[in-house]
Amino acid sequence: MTDPNASMTALVEFQIRTDETTMGDWLDEWQKRAQDALDAEPETTAYAAAVSLEDESCVFVCERYVRGGASLKFHMERSSHAALNETMGARRMTKRRVMGTGFFDVPDFGWWRRGDSTRIQRDAIIVLLGLRLADDAQRSDYMRISQGHADYCWVEEPDTLIYSGGMALRDADRGPDIKQGDLIFVMACTDMAAVEKHSQDPQHLALGQQLVEAGIEVTPTFHKMYRTTGHGFLAKGV
Repeated sequence: MTDPNASMTALVEFQIRTDETTMGDWLDEWQKRAQDALDAEPETTAYAAAVSLEDESCVFVCERYVRGGASLKFHMERSSHAALNETMGARRMTKRRVMGTGFFDVPDFGWWRRGDSTRIQRDAIIVLLGLRLADDAQRSDYMRISQGHADYCWVEEPDTLIYSGGMALRDADRGPDIKQGDLIFVMACTDMAAVEKHSQDPQHLALGQQLVEAGIEVTPTFHKMYRTTGHGFLAKGV
């Protein structure tokens, strides 16, 4: 069983009330909470807002916690968190939560930062991908093969800023089709051209054949993309 206080990535998406507020006003209010996370939460290592490329009324918040549930509890108990909820509730700024999920990071897989380039970057593209494997053995084999590709991307794709992933904490109660144990991957690139370069790279295309030859059956479950707003932070300096 995964340690509940292992490193964790949380993925949350909201739809704003466009009849009550603008995305700019929502982000400005949320930024107050993000600033507190940056200044006062050493175990919150990412807390960034990005707008959906599918629906511009939806905002995605990407969060990372060093000690999983313990770090998240500290985050949720901050007075700034209560203030954010109170203000947004009073001003009727958020319409609904359209996604709420997360994953325990796979140790030693991929990376989350290149120098300081991901600290507060605007207009980067975040890609979320969900995959379902038949059993634990196939999931382990998939991650082993994918790790080799991650090593390649680190060297050959300097515009791929984040390449990370893990296993879903639980079944999703809304939004994408996510079951406990599914693999969820997060990739961030400097722009859409870098995303396309990654997807069309011959080594990436060859990965599919490697999986077939290894007898690994993969079922894609969801694919979402967002553009970062410059609000919050995708990584902290060390």
